Amino acid sequence: MTSDATVEGPTTDPTVNAYLAAFADRDVDRLLELVAEEAAWSVPGDPEIVPWAGTHHGRETLRYGYFGPLFEATQLLAFDILHTHASAGAVFVNGRFTYRFRPSAEVLEDEFVMRFTVADGRITSYRIYEDSLTLARAYTGDPTLGLLP
Repeated sequence: MTSDATVEGPTTDPTVNAYLAAFADRDVDRLLELVAEEAAWSVPGDPEIVPWAGTHHGRETLRYGYFGPLFEATQLLAFDILHTHASAGAVFVNGRFTYRFRPSAEVLEDEFVMRFTVADGRITSYRIYEDSLTLARAYTGDPTLGLLP
């Protein structure tokens, strides 16, 4: 399989660059074109609290279980890439984002590391490392979430 991905972008991997551009545009169809049919997505957190958290497998699960809920619940205010590294099919992207969460109107600024695995021009796996507890607190508007009584 090939994609229309370009080399231009923050990483040396054209597929990840095309993914980041489509993510910024919130273009789910373009995003899914870059994802392998049975891709695995891992987002830390409890999906009972944050609907896009958890492990997702396959394009349609990503459409309705990850991208849909994430884009519906968030307004992206800022997204900056700080550093990237690629090696043997793995691409790491370190950056920071600022989201406003629609359910709570809370704003969160956080750093992340995304790990993409790419084969044959498609993303086969993704994992994000972020502060999932602070994100859940901002999403719900509950600053005590996760604290023992």
